Amino acid sequence: MQGLQYSRDRGRDLLECRHCGATFPEGRATTDGWHYACPECEEASGIGDGLRRL
Repeated sequence: MQGLQYSRDRGRDLLECRHCGATFPEGRATTDGWHYACPECEEASGIGDGLRRL
């Protein structure tokens, strides 16, 4: 199970929040793999809307 957590923490790509400028792995921004939100400010959501891939 720890391998799954490691994979989620790393994510596939880095994301950047358009609202606060935070940078984080994709895995930190989602709990279900479909919905994304900034883990820092929670103002931005959705890849392409509030978040962008680096």
